[in-house]
Amino acid sequence: MAPPRLIFVTGKGGTGKSTVAAALALALSRQRPTTLADLDRRNSAARILGTAASGAIETLALTPRAELEAFIARIVPLRAISRRMLRSRTFGYVTAALPGLEAFLMLERLRLLAGTAARDDRYAVIDAPATGHALELLTVARGIRGLAPGGTLNRLAAAVEDFLADPNRFGAILTVAPGELALRETLAAAAALRDELRVGWIAAALNCVAAPLFSAGEIAALADYPGHARLAATRRRCGRDAAETRRALERAGLRVIELPMIFAAELDRAALETLGRRLAAEWAPQ
Repeated sequence: MAPPRLIFVTGKGGTGKSTVAAALALALSRQRPTTLADLDRRNSAARILGTAASGAIETLALTPRAELEAFIARIVPLRAISRRMLRSRTFGYVTAALPGLEAFLMLERLRLLAGTAARDDRYAVIDAPATGHALELLTVARGIRGLAPGGTLNRLAAAVEDFLADPNRFGAILTVAPGELALRETLAAAAALRDELRVGWIAAALNCVAAPLFSAGEIAALADYPGHARLAATRRRCGRDAAETRRALERAGLRVIELPMIFAAELDRAALETLGRRLAAEWAPQ
């Protein structure tokens, strides 16, 4: 499954979203130059990537306010005038009357980023907000079209909606860890992406998968060692939970790649390389 030019990585908090984004950027950079962009204002993915980054990876931090300022600069090329507009009370009233304008301009920036990636034969990986906020961001264009039934904003919003529905330009990876709560949120997000936003490229990264290691018979043989038996049973249950989560994701029509549990206090380059190789096997370009 060839990836689109821009891959939007989101998921429930604590499922390893930023780690997956960093590992995917590292994997894709082995094939093409890749941009890793953070939307969480903390540069989480870039910090995880750290010294594993190479010259083939560019990192960006995108903020709604910066995109608003860039948009005004594009339509009002005289800097003194554009800066005065941004500081004016009247302009503040306009932005307040168009809720979601800054978020919408962030989406427009992603659309332009995907276009640049296609032109330059590169890829972009977006470390997006957690699922709820990410879905709010992605649905902003529809709201803008309702508020601005004509004119420049309406045309831009239509272009953004077409971008989200184009599997060659936009795709989403939902990170999920084994467990019912994360699974429910992931299935709901996948349905919203597919049915409401018409996103055509969606995949799930099933993170923190631990091999069961022990059979039921082996656990029974540890009856004289209850502490060891409990640990073995826990490990077996983790494996069973991961298998059940994968089956539920596949029943929902999602392409799933399993990522192993990394047993380390901190993620280092070797761990990112391990995760990146697993992602590359499914999503890296040929």
